[in-house]
Amino acid sequence: MSIFRSESGYSNWKKALWRNGGFKDHCKSEDHRSAVFAWTQQKLVIEKKTSMIESINKERENRVREKQIYIKTIAQVLLLTAVQNMSQRGHRESEGSDNPGNFLVILDAIAQHDSLIEKRMNAHGNAKYTSKNIQNEILETLAEMVQLDIIKEVKQSEIFSIIADETKDLQKKEQMSFVVRCYYNGTINESFLDFVNAEQLDAEGLSRLIIKCLEKHGLEYRSNLVGQGYDGAAVMSGKHTGICTRIQEVAKYAFYVHCKAHCLNLVIVDSVKSVTEAGCFFSLMQKLHNFLSGSYVHTKWHDIQKEMYGGQPREMPSLRDTRWACRFSACRNMLDRLP
Repeated sequence: MSIFRSESGYSNWKKALWRNGGFKDHCKSEDHRSAVFAWTQQKLVIEKKTSMIESINKERENRVREKQIYIKTIAQVLLLTAVQNMSQRGHRESEGSDNPGNFLVILDAIAQHDSLIEKRMNAHGNAKYTSKNIQNEILETLAEMVQLDIIKEVKQSEIFSIIADETKDLQKKEQMSFVVRCYYNGTINESFLDFVNAEQLDAEGLSRLIIKCLEKHGLEYRSNLVGQGYDGAAVMSGKHTGICTRIQEVAKYAFYVHCKAHCLNLVIVDSVKSVTEAGCFFSLMQKLHNFLSGSYVHTKWHDIQKEMYGGQPREMPSLRDTRWACRFSACRNMLDRLP
């Protein structure tokens, strides 16, 4: 117990000044510390009209606000690169790299005009939030926010249609892309909803994939799905076992429409084939694609392009009847690389 709390107190002043007792011992007591804290609080109240607890809370609020502004800036930069179809990361993102990537370069440019961003960028430790994992997490969060808005619109519209197509990505993996179409706020909206890996490419597997995607996003398809649009391939439009027929078995109002863009491509391709010279020309380009796709020739083709032109090598795309644009790409690459 502190001497100031005892009944006897001091009868000898020397005892109050002892090295291991008296006042020095009292300074270490909980009573003294509580009194000093109360005194400090009272001074703050008088001088600044605030308390220590309020000061601590304000400091914490400022730190939280700074982090929110910083994270929001990072998200806006990532959103900019995504909307403009720009790659985020560079080959080397370490300090001193000549080109660390669009994301870090844009963030550095902002930091030159914003002291808060500059302070966070120059901070030590793991609180910069610029790693590739953080970038991916923020992009996934932004994508989920967009998906939620699209799903909300579709649910408010009640009835809707779907457009789906299967294709290969750059890694040669099969993917199914989903688009939803609905009438919202007086206009017809078409919104891309999702990419899903397609492991089975038959009608049964792709039908299950479509239904699973609709159920995943909580869309009532049995009574509200009124349309489905695909290309004219047999697996999609087959009258007896195609995807459109299988979907109609569970969603009886889902009327099938052959994609008009694919129809237009087929008309153009057939029109061009009626011109003998054009037919021979594109037939030769397809044979050139087949030749350059061989394993040894394909590697050599890339090496020669890097040696002669530098930069990213060009591919000679395969010519497909349902995509007239691939002929434009093939002609452009031939002019640029095989003049």
